Amino acid sequence: MASLATSSNIKIVPLVSEYRQAVVNLLMSSFFIQEPLNAQLQFDIPHEPLTWIDYLVDGSLRTQCSFVAIDTTSPYQSVIGVILNGISDRARQEKDLIVESEKLNFIFSLFDKVSNGSDLFELYKTDQLFHFDIINVDEHQRRQNISGRLIETSEEKARQLGLKAAFVICSGLYSRKAFERRQYDVINEILYAIHGNGRLNDMGEHDRCSLLAKQL
Repeated sequence: MASLATSSNIKIVPLVSEYRQAVVNLLMSSFFIQEPLNAQLQFDIPHEPLTWIDYLVDGSLRTQCSFVAIDTTSPYQSVIGVILNGISDRARQEKDLIVESEKLNFIFSLFDKVSNGSDLFELYKTDQLFHFDIINVDEHQRRQNISGRLIETSEEKARQLGLKAAFVICSGLYSRKAFERRQYDVINEILYAIHGNGRLNDMGEHDRCSLLAKQL
């Protein structure tokens, strides 16, 4: 078991290339096993989600608005949390990544459903939107407000870039609560029991996918 870092020993720093593999390792060992949707669908780790994770992490490195949480007491300055972010532009058509994983494509279809009909560019009268793609904290380091600090630091970066609003799609209750604590509003939500094609009927408290947004 990893030793528990105290809040004062956890530093939030920009995601740079030297942290790339540590972030991939954290997501493979934590996010793709424990996040409610992923846990229900049971990915073949690391092969099935690797293409998408490589794409997402490399994109986050290019946009330079993502962050990691570092345990400064560990010998190698371990990455114990990450938030991967990006920027959507109304004028730029984003290319969809083609992945072979049926499970990933199923999740993407849920995200499309919860987003349909919500024009956030029009809602917030802006041509650019900040978005959160993944937030994940090592299971042994939770309950220290690391998620809150990662979100707050990301919002500060978005404001520095002149962005007026941010959005996130939350696939489980805990991530939704983390953003609601930061005053994000629920724009839309879909229930897995209705939209999960019979595959997500036993999700317990993680029973819905939610689109949340906030004026920055």
